[in-house]
Amino acid sequence: MAKEKDEDTDRDPESKGEIHERRQQKAKISSRYREAERKLPDDPRDDPWAYTGLLSRNPANNITPPLWEAIKSEVYRVYRWSVERDRYDELETPEHRLAKALGKIQLRHYYWSKGKNEDLTENLDGEDATRLYLFFDLSALNQSGVARAIKNPDIRESLGIENSVSQPTLNRMPGRIDDETRHYYASETETLVRRLQDTKLEHWFRDPTPDTIVTDGEGFPPVQVIARELRSKTFKYLRLKRDSSTEVTKDASLRVLIAAANGNGFVNDAAKNLKYKPFYDDGDIPTGQNLTHHLRKSSRESVLRMFREANDELFEIAARHDYFPDSAEVAIDITDWPFYGDNESNEFIRGTKPGRNYSWAWKYITLALVGTDTPLILVVLPVKDKSKTPEYIRRMLRLARQHLNIGRVYLDAGTEFYNSDTISTITEQGLELVMQGRKSGKTVKHFLNGMAWADLRSSYYPYDVGSLDEDSYYAVGLKSDKTVKLRKSDADEPIDDYTNLYPEEVPPEELGEAYRRRWGIETDFRVIKEELLAKCGSRNPALRAFYFNLAAHLFNIWTVANILRAEETGEALSKGKQLTAGELMQAIEDDPRDLRLPTEPPETKQVFGDIADADWLSSGAD
Repeated sequence: MAKEKDEDTDRDPESKGEIHERRQQKAKISSRYREAERKLPDDPRDDPWAYTGLLSRNPANNITPPLWEAIKSEVYRVYRWSVERDRYDELETPEHRLAKALGKIQLRHYYWSKGKNEDLTENLDGEDATRLYLFFDLSALNQSGVARAIKNPDIRESLGIENSVSQPTLNRMPGRIDDETRHYYASETETLVRRLQDTKLEHWFRDPTPDTIVTDGEGFPPVQVIARELRSKTFKYLRLKRDSSTEVTKDASLRVLIAAANGNGFVNDAAKNLKYKPFYDDGDIPTGQNLTHHLRKSSRESVLRMFREANDELFEIAARHDYFPDSAEVAIDITDWPFYGDNESNEFIRGTKPGRNYSWAWKYITLALVGTDTPLILVVLPVKDKSKTPEYIRRMLRLARQHLNIGRVYLDAGTEFYNSDTISTITEQGLELVMQGRKSGKTVKHFLNGMAWADLRSSYYPYDVGSLDEDSYYAVGLKSDKTVKLRKSDADEPIDDYTNLYPEEVPPEELGEAYRRRWGIETDFRVIKEELLAKCGSRNPALRAFYFNLAAHLFNIWTVANILRAEETGEALSKGKQLTAGELMQAIEDDPRDLRLPTEPPETKQVFGDIADADWLSSGAD
């Protein structure tokens, strides 16, 4: 997305000193002209040559201003028009107002090149494409948001363009501009957004690009700067439902949650400890009670939407760095968050496999990218009714397909998954399925015992689950390579998987190796629970959903931070993580800079679109 820093383009904004020097030079030209004008005789007949020797217009007015100043002038003109007509509060969205300003810009050839900008997109001519590119780079919307916005005919009319373009086309536009032109636009837009910081209009625009990361031991550590950059892009979508009387900044409030997660503690203790940071005063940090009071105002539905928006930013960065495979493998799991207390206090608390001092848990179904150096948690939904698992999966796949081309789905052998409804939900969408088999049936036991007796390395046979057609599914057995610690001999007992893949085309050994890639997500969820999830004793399902989604979002920030750091150092992620989760969390907690996040961003369009509706969200499926 253009609003993110292009890897091969330095955003070199015009500095305050350069602006001041340029304006001084213009003022001198204007001053000399006015002085010469004052020396003219009152009557032109007294000295006609003096009049003919003076230009008819002040030459200072003929100097073409930089593009960012031209845009700024139109932005303020749109703003003043809105205020004068008492329509500012009820006028269209900020992106609509930005489109109005850009639509009024006279794109002189000083600002754009017909020859270079003509081929940005087939749907628009060079001048229209240039306006769209500037809107794309300046808007506070993410890439998908810009694509949705320009489908609105009112915004297209305001922007002065005839046709919309697809999101993939938007993504390709920066690469179609030559380096010199792209650098020029990047510098102009960067100057503009920096000049409008701390003004009434800053929410119309994207945030400025963070300062360059230093690696020579001076300034902020790289991990801190990367984390700051990512938080500035995603945390603005997290709504705390606070009113205008709140004095504590939004960033400081979210920092309390970070500190609680970093220490695997409660927000009350984290808030008290943060007050001892040298960059905070006593009144800068909210109490834990105050923070959770505001978090409880959100519904489960709004929590899901806000984190969906926040994660979209991270997924787009990963996509822009080509970290999504052409055919992705995803794992769907149901994860427990142990609950200690009265299990009848909330309908979202379900029974679970007994652990230490608990047998009840909050449950969350997740869809994660696996089989890659960049695991990401793409969707998190709270589980209320296990019987609705096929419905959860259907919606999760639709959401994930906005970012991935999914080829294969991995499931474990849990009772929620090992049934005909869940299996057919996946296969009816044309996806490959591999799931761990269950050894409870006599047929499967006979199959595995026969393999062990015949000392077969692998085998398979048609096998149905429930009412499914056994000609379409297979039980695949593979000799286990695990050792049993309680005895000296190797464990020769075979293990089995269940799949809709024909084993003659995908050998059992390959399926077994592929399924092992799914196990990595189990390790990732341990990281989430132990290093990224704050403790919570509340029975409020919305608060619980916020905590768990925040932990998954922090995990995604960790993954994308490693992507960015690997790009900087030139090292492959397959060599190992550049940053540990602990390093990232500590860097965020210790960052002395407040991000000045917007208190509450304007409500965005329904993120779920046609994938989920209010009836589904408000029913047992949320």
